[in-house]
Amino acid sequence: MNHSYTRASDAVGADAISTRAFLQQAVDHYPRLVAFSFTLKLPYRETMNEYRSLILRFHTEIWQRIGEYSRRRLQARHHSPPTILRWIWESVGTAKCKMMLLMNLDTLGAARDDEGAQQVISKLLCEAWLAVSEVHSGITDIMPIIVNRSDSETAMMPFNQLKTQVQSMVTPVLIARTGIICP
Repeated sequence: MNHSYTRASDAVGADAISTRAFLQQAVDHYPRLVAFSFTLKLPYRETMNEYRSLILRFHTEIWQRIGEYSRRRLQARHHSPPTILRWIWESVGTAKCKMMLLMNLDTLGAARDDEGAQQVISKLLCEAWLAVSEVHSGITDIMPIIVNRSDSETAMMPFNQLKTQVQSMVTPVLIARTGIICP
């Protein structure tokens, strides 16, 4: 597994144009992209840097857990192709933070079991947030959006839904990507 991860310096503020390009890169990269949109319940911290550090620790924890999940799938002789985790999230200013994780859906499971893959990532998200924040029920409103480019007739609708979710975030938003998960 490549041990690259998001560092505090890797997260950058994004305007509407760079956010659109970031989304388009993710869609272009994977034939079956999944975006998990969710809200984090943030524990109280003294400074903005502490909030930012907490969120980046969460990103690292997710990266590690998805890497472990992928390795277990491969050991069981199941398909689990590499993925890059891409993140978009609101700059922290309130007790809640909207966030989106974009990745290769096929890393999580077979094409015919999208629901099972969604349950896996929902569990990983909740466990990772609990591990770094010690907040139970700290993730709410988990909504998956699957952009399947192999179905060109219906791919545009989920992409528009993805854009709408990002546009609903309070600006400024931050974007980052982790190193490739390649077990």
